[in-house]
Amino acid sequence: MAVCFFLVGTTAAQEESSILPRHRNGTVREGQIFIHWGYNRAYYNQSDIHFKGDGYDFTLHEARADDMPEEWNPKVYLSPTQFTVPQSNFRAGYYFHDNWGVSAGWDHMKYQLIQTQLLRISGYIDEEKYFDPEYTGTFNNDNILYTHRFMDYHHSDGFNFIRVALDRRQPIWSSLNLKHELVFNGSLSAGAMMPWTDFTFFGEKHRNWPHFAGYGASLNMGMRFEFFRWFFLQANAQMGWSNLKDIILEESAASRAEQKITFFERSFALGGYIPVKKKTGRNEVGSK
Repeated sequence: MAVCFFLVGTTAAQEESSILPRHRNGTVREGQIFIHWGYNRAYYNQSDIHFKGDGYDFTLHEARADDMPEEWNPKVYLSPTQFTVPQSNFRAGYYFHDNWGVSAGWDHMKYQLIQTQLLRISGYIDEEKYFDPEYTGTFNNDNILYTHRFMDYHHSDGFNFIRVALDRRQPIWSSLNLKHELVFNGSLSAGAMMPWTDFTFFGEKHRNWPHFAGYGASLNMGMRFEFFRWFFLQANAQMGWSNLKDIILEESAASRAEQKITFFERSFALGGYIPVKKKTGRNEVGSK
């Protein structure tokens, strides 16, 4: 990130005397790259989760889940080796026409089922393989208490959404010298879901590896305050849906889980612009 902002600052200094092209409603960013980094909180709707492996085939219905935010710690957030551990976002894009752009990046959310919740369960768990009469047998929409004694399931190393987007930037307010601006940002996204799943079943822990498990789509809306022309602070909201059909449960077995997760994410980011295409001096203020 430090390199990115150095490049932005260097380019800005070289073009200090230039004026950004603008329409009636504010500046345009055509021919510029944007990059931003930030952190998020995520919220999840209830979902059904189907687990299938050696000795079990069952579904937990309407399971509730939380995210896993990292407490503020400068040794984490300000460390060059640890700052990606918290729930974070990275994005880079390019404005190809006026304020229309394309971008790519990832949302590093986290997901965990809430412990000690009462769930409905359907299916079976082999009584001869797993010796716990409270959690084994055949179930038909029976109630079960989800606890560590039974299992622990979470995408704690990342409920990762790797997505591409079509972006729209819409200026709302500009200062007279164009150095400061308030803009609306919106985008439509689609991409791949790559969870990194931890699964503990009757006390046996399985820490799996990142795996492309499905796909997702989302709608993003937010506000961006641009300052000194080349930098910005951004607040964003994302509403998304995902279909994970191939979640790894046990690293050495053909065990899998399936679930569809609807989520809402809010995030804050710091970013900058990098001009890569020279302008022709077009100025469309007052044009129709």
